Amino acid sequence: MKESFLRIGMMAVIASSCIFLGSSDALAQKVLRKSEQMRPAWLADKTPKTTNATFHYQLVEAENESLEKARHDCLLALSRYIGQAWKISGEAETDIRMEQKNGVYKESSVYTFHYKIKNEEISITSTKYDEYWEYVYYPGGGRYHCYVLFGVADTSAPQFDRLSFTRKYGVRGMMRSLIVPGWGQLYKGSTVKGVCILGGEVLLAGGIIVSESLRSSYVKKMHEQPKHLQTYNTKADNWENVRNVCIGAATAFYVYNLIDAVVVNGRKRAVVHKPVQFAMYPSVGECNGVSFALNF
Repeated sequence: MKESFLRIGMMAVIASSCIFLGSSDALAQKVLRKSEQMRPAWLADKTPKTTNATFHYQLVEAENESLEKARHDCLLALSRYIGQAWKISGEAETDIRMEQKNGVYKESSVYTFHYKIKNEEISITSTKYDEYWEYVYYPGGGRYHCYVLFGVADTSAPQFDRLSFTRKYGVRGMMRSLIVPGWGQLYKGSTVKGVCILGGEVLLAGGIIVSESLRSSYVKKMHEQPKHLQTYNTKADNWENVRNVCIGAATAFYVYNLIDAVVVNGRKRAVVHKPVQFAMYPSVGECNGVSFALNF
């Protein structure tokens, strides 16, 4: 009997130790900084759809001690992916272009990966659309976890979609919240807020049903038992007040839900515009090489 109790006690200690270690590991890994408040939609399984079959979107990620190294590792990861996708091998050379807009440089880069196979060179074009990073604390020190959305060519003349990014949802969020309170917030990525709004409306709706049911019950008793008329009348009035408060609160909550769905920004989403065509032509003259042309 003592051995059984001892064995049970040891198992309980081991189980509690595992739970403690698991919780301590979870606390040890903590996001200290991030590039924006919420993860973008393309990182939450909402990658935009391509308008043509000349390219596809590809998400890569990497982790390193500095942000620049993490970004560089993302390019290496993309290079490995392209090599596997096209079943080619070789060292990749990167051509980075920087665009200037309103006097400020903006990294909207085009990368060209060159692969050599049996003395033949294959060039694959890719464009960087957006990135998101988090600085994560680990027991051994902090590291940057970088996520990048690329467009990768599937043909020699890819027509990459032009994307712009916005946190506005407008009617999209409002129409969903109009049908189901909190749905617009969930659609925009505000999960906690959406669940709270939906849960609040459900509780208030329940309060309306219960209070109205009790009010009706006391009204019925007033007619069935006239000698307790005053008592049942008071209780019926009290539950009517509770019902009216619940109706007012539910209405106010619903209006707030609609305003929030329209006005408050959500997670960053992509807006697709007219494609940009990158065409590769062999150059003729003193230098051999490849020329690029952009068609809008």
